[in-house]
Amino acid sequence: MITMKDVKKAINSRLQAKFPSIEINSNDVKEGFARPSFFVELVGRRTSLTEHVDRDINITVYYFPTDDYENAIELLDTQEQLESTFDLKFKVADRWINIEDTSIVTTDGVLNMSFSLEFNDARDITEDSNWLDKEYTKPTGPPPEHFEKYPVELMEDLNFILDKE
Repeated sequence: MITMKDVKKAINSRLQAKFPSIEINSNDVKEGFARPSFFVELVGRRTSLTEHVDRDINITVYYFPTDDYENAIELLDTQEQLESTFDLKFKVADRWINIEDTSIVTTDGVLNMSFSLEFNDARDITEDSNWLDKEYTKPTGPPPEHFEKYPVELMEDLNFILDKE
């Protein structure tokens, strides 16, 4: 299951790889931070269903340029680089997730890039899950005698021949 911590680590790693000389600060630093620098903010929504969890995570990357006032070109360059860094897909843990609803705006000399990650995860079902109805049993498939009565031949190789017309 992908956690918010996994998402934050993946974003910070990608920023660090693209911008190795720029500091990435935590959200609890309000003043006295070095410039240029990044701040990353995550806001998540989680919808729990019986067998899986739907996740929608809104991400905002704030870029504080070197200078408060003379920064137009620096902001445009950084915007281009951020757009290419967070373009179509994003790898978190062992999965590639689509990037949705990307927008970039500059407010008060700070570049704000926001986008969403939407995905679902299988729920970890264990005996001590607090939501688990004790009457519920994890599906196991047909009983072995089913396959004796209805034999199944497993597919081995599948070859496609595509004609170019």
